[in-house]
Amino acid sequence: MTIKDDELYPKYLIWLDDRKMSNGLKELSKMSQSLFEEFKSRYKLNPSLKEKIDNKYKSIDRQEKIEDIVKDDFELFLEEMDLPSEPPPFYEDNLFDF
Repeated sequence: MTIKDDELYPKYLIWLDDRKMSNGLKELSKMSQSLFEEFKSRYKLNPSLKEKIDNKYKSIDRQEKIEDIVKDDFELFLEEMDLPSEPPPFYEDNLFDF
């Protein structure tokens, strides 16, 4: 099983975002099994870290669910109105070209 399949992986990404590191190091850390195991042990043993990460995860998860609901409702609305969900193509008509 890869670390990306672990249920704690999304929380691990939140933890990585909170750490001060360069973009390259952050990308490498996303694949690091040893750093992920370190996070898991800290997460399980440190209640304050667990609570902090869980609260951030809840707010992100909640926002994503709200966006999904709004998107689904908008698509249903467009279907009811018989409108395409894709915007019409852009035409470069110059209205002031005489």
